[in-house]
Amino acid sequence: MRQRLDRSTGTDIAQKESHGSRIFYAVAGSAMTPLMSLATAPILAQSLGVVGRGELAAGMAPMLFAVAVGALGIPEALTYFIARQARGARRAVRRAFWILTLLGIAAAALVTLSASLLADGNAEIRQLILVTAALTVPTFWASVPNSVLAGNHAWKQSALIDFGLSALRLLVLAVMAAANTLTPLAATIAMLGFPLLKGLVTLPYLIRYRRGSRNATAARVRLFNYGSRLWVGSLAGVVLLRLDQLLMVPFANAAQLGLYSVAVSLGEIPALLSSAVRNVVFSSDAESSHQHEHQQRLQQTARLTSAASALASLGIGVSLPWAIPLFFGETFGAAVAVCWVILAGVALGSAGSVAGAGLSARGRPGLRSCGMVIGALLNTAILMVTVPTMGAMGAALATLVGSAVAGTMNIVWLRTHFGMTMRGFYGLRRHDLQLVHTTISKMTDRKK
Repeated sequence: MRQRLDRSTGTDIAQKESHGSRIFYAVAGSAMTPLMSLATAPILAQSLGVVGRGELAAGMAPMLFAVAVGALGIPEALTYFIARQARGARRAVRRAFWILTLLGIAAAALVTLSASLLADGNAEIRQLILVTAALTVPTFWASVPNSVLAGNHAWKQSALIDFGLSALRLLVLAVMAAANTLTPLAATIAMLGFPLLKGLVTLPYLIRYRRGSRNATAARVRLFNYGSRLWVGSLAGVVLLRLDQLLMVPFANAAQLGLYSVAVSLGEIPALLSSAVRNVVFSSDAESSHQHEHQQRLQQTARLTSAASALASLGIGVSLPWAIPLFFGETFGAAVAVCWVILAGVALGSAGSVAGAGLSARGRPGLRSCGMVIGALLNTAILMVTVPTMGAMGAALATLVGSAVAGTMNIVWLRTHFGMTMRGFYGLRRHDLQLVHTTISKMTDRKK
């Protein structure tokens, strides 16, 4: 079907959706990769075993850590200025590409140099780390078209692409498992390679955006200025999400990392909701965030996201005692309790995650970063003490504490600097449920 393009923006007219529709499509798109990963998790666990699954996670962890840290907030900054229709935003796309190329080369070099240390004498893990180093620069490149999509609120198109690529990756992994050719190396290439294809698929969209024209606002593009303030928080967020898997092998062993990887793959499913909502809030509030109704919208979005995450966490938690042994095997039974702790952390941190996006969109990424740093310091301290003795459970407890503290700090900053009440981010109101009912009804009627 031919797209109808807005001549002033170079974007698809169909992408101009309401805030609720944006969240729906962002959640749908963001859900594809985790849900397909959930489908692949039993395949990986049963084909690779506990130790092999741990080696896979250990091999990918340095590259994922380097990508998250090494981008210096440039992709998020690009999204921010595109959403604000800033002067020079279109030219900044090319500048962001070359900046990320240089940063990607540096990150790839660091991943390569870290291989021997983080592998802790394991030759297979070292090989996997070196393979992922080669994928580092393309992963940086892929973030540019993703930023353009997010900045233009093209969530529906992004969701369709995510679904297609995630389904294709699942099919490839299933075929390799059936043919007994699924190894940690093959799994690594599949898990990290397919997301790169999104950059190629969305390249035409990026070109259309670059060639378009638009009435620009007075805001100027300062990628490093904004990105550096956001990067501190991103670094702390990476510590919260990735440091445990990075250090698990040196501090414990590959088997504990295998258990923890399975627990994370299940426990962070509810987090896809807050992640998708956070992306929408960031781009939408960056466009217009100072009106009173937008502040109320932020609080309402945080409440609904928190409630949905809590319900999802409860449903997953109840099913774990029979689901993990059934789908992953009896050897992964110890991951049940670890997953419960991770689910609790996700539920407690959801409202604060959305609040953090609100801070960044209001031009105060430094405040969000401050809260993330506090949470990361607590996470690291607990991690160092508990992982050597408790293994995967110690890492889960560290993540729980760090996430809860970091999220709460975001809400505190919004209260202090923007006058938003803290209680406005928690609980449910009658009009929240009415909004959900109205949004679903409108979308259902539209499809009919």
